[in-house]
Amino acid sequence: MTKKQVSLTVLGVTIIAAVILGGKIFETVEKGTYQIKQAAVTGKMSAKMTPGLWFQCFGDIQAWPKADTFYFTADEEEGEGKDQSIEVRFNDGSLSRISGTVRITMPISDEQALALITEKGYKSFVDLEHKLILPHVRNSLRLAANLMSARESYAEKRPDYISWTWDQIQNGVYKTKEEERKVTDLLSGEKVTKLFKAIKKDEDGVPLREANPLSGLGITISNFEVKKFIYSGKVQEQIATQQEALMAVETAIAKAKEAEQNKLTIIEVGKANVEKARYEKEQTKVRAIVEAQKAKEVAELHAQKALEVAKLDKKAAGFTKQKNILLGEGEAKRKSLVMAADGALKQKLDTYERVMGRFAQEFSKQKWVPEVVMGDSGQNGNGNSAANLIDILTAKTVKDLGLDMKVRAGKQQQ
Repeated sequence: MTKKQVSLTVLGVTIIAAVILGGKIFETVEKGTYQIKQAAVTGKMSAKMTPGLWFQCFGDIQAWPKADTFYFTADEEEGEGKDQSIEVRFNDGSLSRISGTVRITMPISDEQALALITEKGYKSFVDLEHKLILPHVRNSLRLAANLMSARESYAEKRPDYISWTWDQIQNGVYKTKEEERKVTDLLSGEKVTKLFKAIKKDEDGVPLREANPLSGLGITISNFEVKKFIYSGKVQEQIATQQEALMAVETAIAKAKEAEQNKLTIIEVGKANVEKARYEKEQTKVRAIVEAQKAKEVAELHAQKALEVAKLDKKAAGFTKQKNILLGEGEAKRKSLVMAADGALKQKLDTYERVMGRFAQEFSKQKWVPEVVMGDSGQNGNGNSAANLIDILTAKTVKDLGLDMKVRAGKQQQ
């Protein structure tokens, strides 16, 4: 063979070898996965946690998902197409199957990824699911079921069931103890003593737990979901019967409470009416007191006003009296001065005039001269008698009045 032929032959063999052995020299890490390699000669384990091409060198390569969903679902649901639901037993002996899912996130460091294989012995992700995830989830589901009856999981304690299960999956299953409780039998209505599982707690009320198998592995559990409680037909009938009995008991209790409440309501309404009547009477009393106080204040005001008026009238009367006294004293003084000046001449003359007028009126009525005169026609005693009487009366009046009928010459004024 020529040198050219030899070269071509070598090149062809190299190309064929590269094609045949190329899959054992390099490997590609797909996104969403990481790879574990065991060296061909030394058996040394290594990990490639990021996507991309890396040197295989004929080593054994195993791919692991960075995250995946673990299914424990019934056959008609998601998963592998078969019934993967987990059977649990409640504290009343009833069986049920729980169907759901949980999300698994694998380690992000080379050391933890390798430790799952070298230290924990999990050969693959499926092996890890069956030997680690499934038992841990199943233990959590079953222990939570031991803490309640099937009817309670169907009704009022279902949220507790999901909460307790999720808490145990994340942090480890609870340590439990048995304790006696007196409960009312739903069918007979009698009090009976039964043993129940209860969570052990420390002095601060924190639940005590078994070791968490996920601790330190770098595996994170999330998105826990219980999709369905699958009760058998017998258990469903039992739950229905218990629910009816419970509803009857609750109805009876509710009616008893309603009757008691009605009684209390009647009592309270009666008390309220009494208080209302008492309040109304008190209001009437208060109003009467207010009106009386008002009338009293008005009367006192009027009395005070009348007193003030009386005081003012008294003062006014005093002033009037003083005025009249002063006026009287002034008038008396004036008259005294007038009388002192003319000897009360005017008054005396007025009196004299009246008296003489009266005498004249009375004397005019008398018959001092007889109609028939017998004898001497000269002056008679009767005429003289009348004249004498008038003179006497006039003199007496003048004397009584102190009149001086003489006209005197007045003194010349200086």
